[in-house]
Amino acid sequence: MQKSYVLTATFPSAKTSLERLRVALGILGEFDVSVIEYYSEDRSADKIANMLGKRESIFLSGTMQKQQNLIPCSTDASERKKAVDIIADSMKFARQAGARSVMISSGARPDDEKMDAECLKCFSESVCELHRLAGDVDILLEPGDRDVEHRHLIGHTPVAVDFVRGVRPNVPNISLVFDTSHIAQLGEDLYGSWNIAKDYCTHVHLANCSLVKGSALYGDKHPPFGIEGGVFSHDAMQEFYSSLGSAQSPMTVGLEFITQGPSEENFFLGIAQTTGWFLKKRAAGAG
Repeated sequence: MQKSYVLTATFPSAKTSLERLRVALGILGEFDVSVIEYYSEDRSADKIANMLGKRESIFLSGTMQKQQNLIPCSTDASERKKAVDIIADSMKFARQAGARSVMISSGARPDDEKMDAECLKCFSESVCELHRLAGDVDILLEPGDRDVEHRHLIGHTPVAVDFVRGVRPNVPNISLVFDTSHIAQLGEDLYGSWNIAKDYCTHVHLANCSLVKGSALYGDKHPPFGIEGGVFSHDAMQEFYSSLGSAQSPMTVGLEFITQGPSEENFFLGIAQTTGWFLKKRAAGAG
């Protein structure tokens, strides 16, 4: 099992600044994290590859989808083509920068849920096109909430599993991301959903959320574990993390927290101090 960290969530300044990306990588380099999840608007592939060094990476095209409102499940042909073209370009860049995979989402669901089936068909076509355009990059599909904040087409675990199962004959290198925050926002049972998803999942995000309406942290804000009004305590997440050790397939497990407050560095140090069950300091001289 490999450990990852969602750098962009905790260090959002790194999205637009290679210097800030370098600083964030230096801070994370003090811990036993072997996979970096990031998004960068700067497409200097060689520079980023050099910064990452021997660490594996996952490029977060889903972050770009949110920023640019890209909807690869759209029934509008021009809107879907725009999304596919831009995501495909990001996948090609990611490979040049040394990424092994790219994380995507379905995009927003239609207001009329009767349109879901047609949108799922359109998304299947988009994923097949992405594989054709950039097939040497693995695709990680991250389901999201359906009704809380981002309103993804693919959210509930059975739907996500059925989608991956159906598209795999044409896209063999697609798998699911299991995000504990999203599972809570979907109103699903954590362990029950994991049992459904585990055979189609190669990546897990350990993340928290608040479902207290009116709270500043309501929705997909990924706050620290154990906050007042949060769904998951440290003990609950540590227990779930420990249970993943019995996974039969290769697995990457990562932490995802969105910075609260003005200092990204101070926020991360607070996370590191409270998640010692996951984040471990590297031994002196360790690469």
